[in-house]
Amino acid sequence: MTQRLSAPGKVFLAGEYAVLDGRPALVAGIDRALHASWQLARDVQLVHQPSGLIWDGGRPPEELRFAARAVETALRLCEEEGLPRRGFRLVYEDDFVSETGVKLGLGGSAAASVIAVRAACAAQGRLLPEKEALALAAAAHFIEQGGAGSGADVAACALGGVLRVRARSPWRSAEEAMAVPARDLLQANAIDASRVRVPADLRLLLAFTGKPADTRVLVRKVRAFIEGDPRRWAKVADEIGAQAESLTTALEGGASEKALDAVRAGAAAMARLGEEAGAGIITTELALACALAASAGAAGKPSGAGGGDSAVIVAFGDEARDRAEAALRQHFSVLRVAPA
Repeated sequence: MTQRLSAPGKVFLAGEYAVLDGRPALVAGIDRALHASWQLARDVQLVHQPSGLIWDGGRPPEELRFAARAVETALRLCEEEGLPRRGFRLVYEDDFVSETGVKLGLGGSAAASVIAVRAACAAQGRLLPEKEALALAAAAHFIEQGGAGSGADVAACALGGVLRVRARSPWRSAEEAMAVPARDLLQANAIDASRVRVPADLRLLLAFTGKPADTRVLVRKVRAFIEGDPRRWAKVADEIGAQAESLTTALEGGASEKALDAVRAGAAAMARLGEEAGAGIITTELALACALAASAGAAGKPSGAGGGDSAVIVAFGDEARDRAEAALRQHFSVLRVAPA
């Protein structure tokens, strides 16, 4: 019998980059989801339906490498727990890309990892609660990224809703994480995530630049900056982290103007980080999207690493959202999203 699974995409509302160093971030799982289906089979097989690519062992194609790592991690857990191995076929039915094939930056690798651990454990007859799915997927994602990343995107895709997240990874490298028994990954507490209450009139838009970002390159540049000048890094990271806390407080208190100010200040702090690190975090397109949002009474910032992908636009009420959307649509593809 075929079983269906889905995982929400993610949007970073605040805290990018600073979350890599233990500071807080604010992320949201949104109502645009990645979908997949699985059924028992003779062997383990992953299928990326949009491209027709298949993985059944060995080195996986780029489109399936995070899912393959997550499956291997989940199967290792089930083996350690003494469960007999059963094959299954997992088919990813869509992807977070535009109609023209451009990556949208909604956390496709994180969502694929969450789906993969759920499917792999379910096929072995192993119940995987929400927090365990997050723990396994986050560990697998960290390993496949070569020991990089905060796991905040995985938290959004595993738990949904608006989350305040801190990274507490106990591993210094991918090799160290791989050496840990899989059952210990469940107890590692690598990600601290708590739900954030948001006002009922919160409205979110995504303005797509049409240019995919290379997150790994941007993160490498920021990592080099961190190692080369930790004092300057700490100053700008404190600014980014402080705006994440300010936005959290404003949302939970229903203070819309303070929330908009925090979003704008967070974007400015990310721009400063880009200048300090020599990384193109705020592109011309992202700067335009933020300016148009501000002119319409909303606020914008890059969602995620910057360098392309999308800007997230925060507004309160339908009228402000509609004004921002009308201004943005003259230059960008715009999508309405909501926490899910």
